[in-house]
Amino acid sequence: MTNHLKTLLATNPSAAKTLLLQDPATSSWMKQTLHDLHRRDPVDVLFELDILLNLFEAICDRLVGQTPAPHSRVRHVTDPAPTPTPPRPLDQFPAEIEIGGTLDRLLIPEFLSVLHGASVCLSFDDQLFTPQTEPDLLSAHDANRHLHFYNPFALEGEFLSLEDWLIDHQLGFRRTSTGTETYQAERVEFRKGLDGPQRMAIDPGGHDLILREELRTVFRYLKEGRPEDATTLLDRVMGVSLHPLPPFQIRDTVLHESDTLAELH
Repeated sequence: MTNHLKTLLATNPSAAKTLLLQDPATSSWMKQTLHDLHRRDPVDVLFELDILLNLFEAICDRLVGQTPAPHSRVRHVTDPAPTPTPPRPLDQFPAEIEIGGTLDRLLIPEFLSVLHGASVCLSFDDQLFTPQTEPDLLSAHDANRHLHFYNPFALEGEFLSLEDWLIDHQLGFRRTSTGTETYQAERVEFRKGLDGPQRMAIDPGGHDLILREELRTVFRYLKEGRPEDATTLLDRVMGVSLHPLPPFQIRDTVLHESDTLAELH
């Protein structure tokens, strides 16, 4: 169960149901069951699901040589609600981000302000980088002419406000986070023209990872004669092919576009 689904189940069960119905990884059996739910008494459904869960747990236990231990998970409506678990503290761990594309010169002050709030450095061991001018900003160019920033204590391994600003202004980036025991290391890519960023789990060496469960679902679709569902899921897992991150540059794009429109008139 993904964290996103857990959040929806806790805050908006209807949205969770919609998500499951639209997810190509959801089996046809579960989708049909979800469609039929509105015709059933919710309490009856809970008790019957509890029986099914105990039945299949018992079957699986016997297959692996264990003794079944059936027990009910259904709590009575009159039972007090469980004490909510306090939110866990947010983790901080190393992350780096490379930025490419064309930034309009008029946006430099706004971009610098966002950059200052992101607590970036020019290396993991360096002090905070707080550029004040265009030349200061361009001093962050790396060998590939990308702006390259680091944060050894990035909150959940993200540059959240900076990444949101880059997406809003259609500037490409590549963010890499090392991960922890509770956070999967990942690489997040965005390019101009995309609706949103593309995420890929990675190993310690930076190589792409695909979850075994997702591949199992693809194989199941193929065995069931559902190649279109298998292709849809593979497209979602693999992501779209991205062109290389372009060099970062600053131009007077707004003025240039205005002059072009004036010439057309």
